[in-house]
Amino acid sequence: MIKRALATRYDRAAESGRTQPLRVAVEVEDGRECEVFLKLSAAPGLDVEGLTNEVLAACIGGQLGVPGCEPFLVEITPEWTDSITDPPTRAVLGRSNPLAFGSLSAGEGWRPWLQGDVVTQDRRDAALAVLAFDAFGENPDRRPSNSNLLVKGADLRAIDHEMMFRIRVLLPRPAPWAVGGLNRLTSPDAHVFTPLLSGVQDLDFDAVIAAWSGLSDEVLAHCEACLPLQWAAAAEAVAGTLTHPPALVVARIADDLLHAASASRSATLPAPDCFGRSHLMRTHRMWG
Repeated sequence: MIKRALATRYDRAAESGRTQPLRVAVEVEDGRECEVFLKLSAAPGLDVEGLTNEVLAACIGGQLGVPGCEPFLVEITPEWTDSITDPPTRAVLGRSNPLAFGSLSAGEGWRPWLQGDVVTQDRRDAALAVLAFDAFGENPDRRPSNSNLLVKGADLRAIDHEMMFRIRVLLPRPAPWAVGGLNRLTSPDAHVFTPLLSGVQDLDFDAVIAAWSGLSDEVLAHCEACLPLQWAAAAEAVAGTLTHPPALVVARIADDLLHAASASRSATLPAPDCFGRSHLMRTHRMWG
């Protein structure tokens, strides 16, 4: 379950970011005090659907081994908003949903992934997990020119997922499991990991498929339970989120996108309609 937190101190605007996140201190329900990057529903390029996508990405990605920063649902009180002395920031806070999305600051030593960085052997599993997740979730926002990745030695962190899962608005409807369905990821600035993993012969696709195969209705129900009632306006968008047969997407990545020989061809794959009973598809259910 994604923990709740209360915004307690405004430090400054983040140094960069299309959605202009804020750097704030929060008090977490477990008693910790943390520094987080705070995303607001009224910030540029954001809305409640974008915040919902962040929560879904954090919850589902966490189940799949996609490395990321700890997520929070952050309460914004009117009193705290009124205490902000910067007028533009106070105005955006005032227009925003009273519940925001926060991600824990990675801490010292982390830097953005840069063009020229390489996927060393000890980064391969994480890079493949991120690529499979982005292909499944139709994420257009992890390009070489703007990777939305943090790196520290062999470790990676994937950040900024508000653009994921907007499958219902894409025409024609994406079919990444079909021949040619991943062509979008082969263009020069489509995905940071496509050229870096292409042709690598010893990628562990079995581990990726095993993770996706464990994404049961119970797990998805847990993810749905993380979505707050305050964001119920995004329910229609959530209904169109998980419509892709995930293991077949992974097989298409192996066979077509990366041209890699893998054991995935002989693996037992879930049926293409494996999400047909998913709780995330039941929009009549009230969010928690």
